Amino acid sequence: MRTKIYLFILILCIGFNTNGQEIVSGYLHIENPKDWEQEVHLSKVELNESNNSYTYTPIASSDISEKGYFAFDQKWFNTTDHIYKIHLNPITESKNKELVKNSKLFILSKNDSIHFEKGETFFANYSTNNQADKEWQQLKKFESKFESLHDNFDTEEYLLRTKGYIKDSLQILLVKLISIKKLDDKKLLERDIKENTAYYNSLLKELKSSEIDPSLFIYLENKLSLVDKRITEKKYSLSIFLNGIAGLIILTLIFLIIRKRKKGNSTPITVLSNQENTIKELIISGKSNKEIANELFISINTVKTHISNIYSKLNISSRKELLVKK
Repeated sequence: MRTKIYLFILILCIGFNTNGQEIVSGYLHIENPKDWEQEVHLSKVELNESNNSYTYTPIASSDISEKGYFAFDQKWFNTTDHIYKIHLNPITESKNKELVKNSKLFILSKNDSIHFEKGETFFANYSTNNQADKEWQQLKKFESKFESLHDNFDTEEYLLRTKGYIKDSLQILLVKLISIKKLDDKKLLERDIKENTAYYNSLLKELKSSEIDPSLFIYLENKLSLVDKRITEKKYSLSIFLNGIAGLIILTLIFLIIRKRKKGNSTPITVLSNQENTIKELIISGKSNKEIANELFISINTVKTHISNIYSKLNISSRKELLVKK
């Protein structure tokens, strides 16, 4: 009798332990079961570094009971928070075109649990004790205010409000990453990094020292490196341009200085007429004005005029200077 009691207690304990291992559980609502595989698939969400998009790595599957119940054991989950996806696969591809939500994303660790209530959709409302997922749901509500605007979407307002929300309202690093990835999807992250480089560098440092899977923030690290590279290249290009302008100015100044010096040191070329050259040579040979006039058959006044022109052109004032300058 005592042995049977011990065996019964052991069975109960095993049952409790088994139930305690199922940290993801719930019920599905499937209108046309024949159109869908009767399995719920669990995938781990990671980031594809090559194209900066999310990828889904299948890790487990759970059969769906007749009542629509499914569950996943905690062994499939990490000790730290991570993003996971559960989904149904259609039997025919045409089902993919229907407006149905056949998947659900959530954050979970093996220390928490999540339970899906049965509703009118595949995966209806759920309850969880994971704080990161709860904060993510709040983030979704915040972003839905802008998503509903469509054509009236204000990029400036969205960026301003989102930056404030990330910094002031979000406390969990993984959720901050999700929000920042949304900025990147909207082509706004690079611009925000340029305006708030110090904040993002500090956030990346905090992420690297945390237990978050590096695959989830590699895109942020790459984006920071890209922005830093572009800023450096822009500064380098500007530096080359300014140095080129400075070099051009220096060369121009050197050219002007050399030209000015050459102009100051150069002696103007003096061109004397044939008659003036003849009279100059006669003066140098010692002839007087009268002797020059007689030899050239011109008047003394004409000789004097020529001599005056010679003095002016040679920048002298006497016969003595002419003899020295010859």
